[in-house]
Amino acid sequence: MYNVNCFIKRRLTGFFPFLILFLLSNTNAAFAEGSNELSANGGNRAFLVSGTTVTSSFTFPTLGTMKVYAKAGETINVGSSAQGFGFGTINLRSPAGTFFTSGTSATIGLIANRSQEVAGPLPNAGGYTPYTHVVTAAEEGIWEVDFIAQNNGAVGGENPVPIAANANWTQFTGQYIAAFDVAVRNVANTAFIPGRVYTNIFSGILGTYDVGFNGIFKVLTKDGYQYSLDNNGQAGNGFSFFVNNKGFRQADGTPLYQSINDLTNPNIQDPRVADTQTDITYKMFFNTPATDMPTSAPTPGSATTWLLNPIVNPALTNTLFTGVEGTVGKGGTSPLGGNFTFTTNKSGTFLVSVDVNNNGLYTDAIDRKIIGTVTVGTNTVTWDGLDGLGNKAPAGNYNANVSVVLLGGEVHFPFFDVERNISGIKLTRNNGPLAPDFTVYWDDSQITVVGTPSNPIKNLTGINSQINGHIWGTAGATPIDFGNDRGMDTWSFIASTPLSAVVTLQLREADLEVTGITASNVSGCVGQPVSYTVAVRNNGPNDVTGSQFGFFFPAALTGVTVTHVATSGISAVTTETVGTASYLAGLNLASGAVTTFTINGVVGAGATTVSVSASILRTADFTDPDATNPDGAPPTDPLKECDSAPSGTGCNNVKTNTVTFLARPDAGPDQSVTQKTVVTLTANMAGTWNQIGTTPALVTITTPASASTTVTGLNDIGKYQFQFTNANGCMDTVAVTVVPDHLDIPTIVTPNNDGQNDTFVIPNIDSFPGSTLLIINRWGNEVYRSTGYQNNWKGDGLPEGTYYYVLNKKEISGSITTYKGWIFLKR
Repeated sequence: MYNVNCFIKRRLTGFFPFLILFLLSNTNAAFAEGSNELSANGGNRAFLVSGTTVTSSFTFPTLGTMKVYAKAGETINVGSSAQGFGFGTINLRSPAGTFFTSGTSATIGLIANRSQEVAGPLPNAGGYTPYTHVVTAAEEGIWEVDFIAQNNGAVGGENPVPIAANANWTQFTGQYIAAFDVAVRNVANTAFIPGRVYTNIFSGILGTYDVGFNGIFKVLTKDGYQYSLDNNGQAGNGFSFFVNNKGFRQADGTPLYQSINDLTNPNIQDPRVADTQTDITYKMFFNTPATDMPTSAPTPGSATTWLLNPIVNPALTNTLFTGVEGTVGKGGTSPLGGNFTFTTNKSGTFLVSVDVNNNGLYTDAIDRKIIGTVTVGTNTVTWDGLDGLGNKAPAGNYNANVSVVLLGGEVHFPFFDVERNISGIKLTRNNGPLAPDFTVYWDDSQITVVGTPSNPIKNLTGINSQINGHIWGTAGATPIDFGNDRGMDTWSFIASTPLSAVVTLQLREADLEVTGITASNVSGCVGQPVSYTVAVRNNGPNDVTGSQFGFFFPAALTGVTVTHVATSGISAVTTETVGTASYLAGLNLASGAVTTFTINGVVGAGATTVSVSASILRTADFTDPDATNPDGAPPTDPLKECDSAPSGTGCNNVKTNTVTFLARPDAGPDQSVTQKTVVTLTANMAGTWNQIGTTPALVTITTPASASTTVTGLNDIGKYQFQFTNANGCMDTVAVTVVPDHLDIPTIVTPNNDGQNDTFVIPNIDSFPGSTLLIINRWGNEVYRSTGYQNNWKGDGLPEGTYYYVLNKKEISGSITTYKGWIFLKR
């Protein structure tokens, strides 16, 4: 609703009788494009609103902007009833962005009265003096023309007085322009060229709520269809409307196909901005679009826009099925599924049907059917792998039928703040199949009922607009009626015959399993070898190519080597990589096949526990019933696949094994003791002691099942061996050497090779390594010296006689005990 309660201020430009000017020659016929066309069908005058303030009536305000296509050498003629009054002027922008203005002239560009409006620009007889610009070659294309109001677009304090469309007018001082005109003169300056001027949105004001606007626009769609829109008395004091391909939109950008109850930030393509690939604002011409326009032309702002295109026949192309993880033609069973994609050149609806029972029909209850809307370009339809009864479709090969009904020439007419439309619009499609066609559709079920609602409230089957072109409201009612502050959408289209394509696809599934990890050859102590056996099985139903087997181990397991064998069925290892923490292998497994891996390594020093794991990871678009994460990303992490919904935490694809290892046992250092000493043996952990063998003699171990024990019975000279075994069966040995507690040194040496006393033998001297022997003759001279004596002195080269010895025995404690005595050397 647009309502201003104020004093009406206006300037009278004079009253002129209504003139009909048909006295012109054929080469100089009266012609204008603008308010004259909008007032030619009776009803009341809709003043053009030129401003920048957003209201419910003017959701997308403009400065009365019109657009015109002009070629090089042609002349653009413009005029306005506001020209020269206050801020009233006309601004032009060329496709190259150059700015032109009619300035402040009170004559050039002024449409002074109704007669001049009807006559159009000079040289038409009785025409107004236009502001003109001859288009250069660099300026060919779409020009923008702004009609600036007397108050420069500010919200004024006046409401125009409603007048009949064919009556003379008063130009008001507010943001309203009574008359405006844009006309293109040909290069030869012999005639005006109709069908070049259009607008993307029309914002108007009637001055009151109970009079009608009968303006007729010629609508051109991007896909080449042409419509005639007769407003047929729609009544909103202040109102605006435009034409696009979607009307109001849903949150995802698809058409809503409904009127809306609130005009606060409506979800609709702004008609003032450039089209996108899927959101297109159609062009509302004042005359039938000229046939000499190109398919596209440059516009201000270094862009282009479409113009006159041939009708595009509906087409369905590039139909394809791709698994959600990217495999063309193949997808996993539920929960994976896949996406059907197809390309269309028009919007419409689709039906994707999967023949789940493979009987060649697509209509059975078990067959999955998915419906929705189609947008221009690539469309994606997701199938979750369920059948028509909500159950998982089994693995196998399927056919799917993609069927679309495309809507050619789809047009939407969103009307903003039109309180009543008591006659309904008259819409005629002028070209294309079965033209002329008058069918329109609407759905006002969202609108809160105030006043008189549309009847029917929802028309989705189509009604002839010549009979009911979306009627709502009551004549002469208060300003608060059904369309007040609402966004009312009326639409039309041409439905194509169904286009379809059959897509062949495969759903795949395999229950991959690590049957377990068995550790063997385990000594239970660090530094010892360990061996793991891992079996991997494909429980089907499909063969699998390219799954990944992984064995993961800590740094404590060193020297890892892996072998594998096809235990049963058909399988093959395709790639292998051994790293510092993992072994990875590509694995092909036929359904029912088993491959066994053997992993050998050595437990490094310092380890206490060694935890390893083995996993088998599915391939992309291959469902594993208990190990599939349906996030759309190809699988890379076995645990992420294993612990995801809907299967939940845990699966048979991942197994772990933990073995506890003890440090290697240390039985302690070897010892040397004298005879009859009680020895203590101490190991580094709990375990059991035992004697190895019975020589030199069997001894007594006081507490064998203890880390520390005493040993008695070490009476005989020699080396005793003891073994310590820990709880994991790992062993270490220690030696106890028993030495004599005294030495019996002989006093005679008879080196005659009779086998008796041939050398100076000191029994058990070898038990005291590092001992030194010194031999001195009777005159005190040193004749022999040996460190670490080996019982090998026999007096070589010395005469028979008495000699003296000094033995420095190195005790097992490291101290020195000196023995002195004599020895007789007898030859």
